[in-house]
Amino acid sequence: MENAALGWDRSTPPPPDQSMPCPDDRIMDEMVSASVQLGHDIVDVAGFFDGVDDAAAEQVTRLTHVRDSARSVSKASTSMVGTTERLSTVMGSLIDVLATSTTQLHQAIGASQQVMGWVSGVGGPLARIDEAMRATQASNSRILDIAREVNMLAMNAKIEAARAGDRGRGFAVVADAVNTLSAQTTTAARLISEMVGSLAGEIAALRAEAEVTVSQAETGLRDLASAGSALEHLGTQAGAAESELAAMGTDAQEMRTVMQGFAPTFLSLYEGVIDQTQMINDARRRVSRLITLSERMVQNMFALGGASEDRPLIEAVMQSATRLGEALEQAVDRGDIRQEQLFSSDYRPVPGSNPAQVLAPFTSLTDKLFPPVQEQMLTLDPRIVFCAAVTRDGYLPTHNKKFSARQSNDPVWNTANCRNRRVFDDRVGLGAGQSTAPFLMQIYRRDMGGGTFVMMKDVSAPIMVNGRHWGGLRLAYRF
Repeated sequence: MENAALGWDRSTPPPPDQSMPCPDDRIMDEMVSASVQLGHDIVDVAGFFDGVDDAAAEQVTRLTHVRDSARSVSKASTSMVGTTERLSTVMGSLIDVLATSTTQLHQAIGASQQVMGWVSGVGGPLARIDEAMRATQASNSRILDIAREVNMLAMNAKIEAARAGDRGRGFAVVADAVNTLSAQTTTAARLISEMVGSLAGEIAALRAEAEVTVSQAETGLRDLASAGSALEHLGTQAGAAESELAAMGTDAQEMRTVMQGFAPTFLSLYEGVIDQTQMINDARRRVSRLITLSERMVQNMFALGGASEDRPLIEAVMQSATRLGEALEQAVDRGDIRQEQLFSSDYRPVPGSNPAQVLAPFTSLTDKLFPPVQEQMLTLDPRIVFCAAVTRDGYLPTHNKKFSARQSNDPVWNTANCRNRRVFDDRVGLGAGQSTAPFLMQIYRRDMGGGTFVMMKDVSAPIMVNGRHWGGLRLAYRF
């Protein structure tokens, strides 16, 4: 379609225009040089737009991240406002509970102090009761002694009454009564002694328990006092926290207001950057079309007979492409490879390669046939960087020896030194592989790393095998 648009088939020179005189060779040569320089400048501008487009894309990415972050902050601020409000409510309830607990604790302290005072006061009366019990015990002991003495006297009186006979009978009756009374007194005194002893033991135990209770009550009062102080301190801290929460709520509310006001402004900025990025993309596409147009101009100028420093290299590329096509035809004729294998796109990855390398059914054949032609092309001009053939889909099976090293563990080194058996499906690579014009000159920027680019010319010519387009031979050299 491109050839038809230009009005001629690139496979043959255009017919001369009989109505116009032949252009001056010098003017035509200058036009060729100007076309090449135009292509150089357009590619340079396109490279600038590529950089601007990458920067714009990065800016859009960052703005998108900022936008998402701003949304998250806005959402978080809204959540924070609700959270601080709930915390304030909970904190108010906590302060009320602390105040109630503090009051109840102080009341418990007062009641405990009263109980301890009463328990402490019990000790005095118990001590006096104990003394009275001891005195009672002593008195009861004397009563027992007296009762025993009376009993002895009664027994003696009965003996004497028995000796007196009838005269002592009345005295014997009295002696029996005294003896009975003495026995009863002894029994009562013993019972009283036992009861007083038991009561004294109980009072002693009660006094000991009262002393323990007083000690425990003192410890409990100290603990209650500490708990009261802690509750009061906690109440103070809760009050301060409530104030901080109130301030936090105010700040969160202000932040939410700011974010809500910021959102429309940022959205406008974001949309503006998107629009600018779209404009840059449009300009980039237009410049890309200019690159194609400049390449057509160079094609036309050469077809009209224009000459430049590039013509010897162009002619060499076309001749070498013809040689490679003939070599492939001969290989098919000899049976070294079937034609369907030669045009196969059945690429098989090379295990562990980085960057990825692939093998095709014809790779081993091109490794034998292509190096003599490609290596010879490197000697034509010191500006030449490489010469290699590619298929229609950009696959480069056999490169120059200097770019065909065995891969190492360093992908960066491999990228620069192991460029064979790789697919280069960029604009220039596909253009060289798919063009059927007698030759195609493309201008591009070669990335040297570190943000440095070198302007390059890429001249290619189609490789035909038995009338079928196999790919193209590329010759890249510096301006």
